[in-house]
Amino acid sequence: MFDFNLNLSEEIDSSQIYDLIIIGGGPAGLSAGLYAARYKLNVLMIEKLFISGGQMAGTEWVENYPGFPEPVLGQKLAQDMETQAKSFGLKTLNASVDKADLFAYPKKVFVGDNIYKARSILITTGASPRKLGIKDEELYKGRGISYCATCDGPMYPDKKIAVIGGGNSACEESLFLAKYAKEITIIHHRDKLKADGAVIDKIKLEPKIQVRYNSQLSGIDFSNPDQKTIEIKNINDNTLEKMEIDGIFIFVGMIPNTKMFEDQLVLENGYIKTDCQMQTNIPGVFAAGDVIVKELRQVATAVGDGALAAYKINRYLENLTDIRV
Repeated sequence: MFDFNLNLSEEIDSSQIYDLIIIGGGPAGLSAGLYAARYKLNVLMIEKLFISGGQMAGTEWVENYPGFPEPVLGQKLAQDMETQAKSFGLKTLNASVDKADLFAYPKKVFVGDNIYKARSILITTGASPRKLGIKDEELYKGRGISYCATCDGPMYPDKKIAVIGGGNSACEESLFLAKYAKEITIIHHRDKLKADGAVIDKIKLEPKIQVRYNSQLSGIDFSNPDQKTIEIKNINDNTLEKMEIDGIFIFVGMIPNTKMFEDQLVLENGYIKTDCQMQTNIPGVFAAGDVIVKELRQVATAVGDGALAAYKINRYLENLTDIRV
């Protein structure tokens, strides 16, 4: 059993002005928190979930993080990162940020009835699963439709599952689901999978998994819980086929969690634009990890982003002439 360092009873002082507030507790935020705390900055990290780690904490095994010759549990890696950062003095708060005033000085972060202030802000809010947008998707979310194999996979022992998508996430999660399900059908709209070659090789070797290429999910009928069906459309000839299924897992990309910042920060396709120093268009506001514009989004790149952001924030604060308030 993991001790996830729950902070439900931890009291955070809202009267002081922090050197840095980190919004988001994924690998970028945790890495930045570690480095910033080692710089002896007074740092508060606010994470909306009751455990830190972001998507990493919802991943069963992380196989490509440097330093681990064997796959490491995503939850364990997240726990270790948080424990290490806290050992240097990082303060954490598990709560949802309602809004932030990034132009103010000090910067203001609103959490319920409390306002937390800081000389600088780092945004590491990551991204959330993209929805398909088909009829009844929201209706059956959590009732047959899922976006997290680690969370819901054990609920489908010896069941038939459809996985929507064809990238690394869809394929890796399908391999995880194969531990529980009797049969898995990957439904992908292209004529080949987009995952890494090593992952595709594993898919080919897993007898429980079949792939339907040039296909898309076009309908859901879960009105009869004892006979759930989906409709699959062949993109080439527009033919439709019904399939009995017990559950659907959707992995078709991510949407950056930037809505609360869109009227203050410069965005590109929803992602935050930063310069090579992780600086946004607002002085004293930095961003890192999956939430920024970049080509590769992995745990390792998020950690690197966070480390660089903390270094640049420390330099920024060293040169900052405070406006006394």
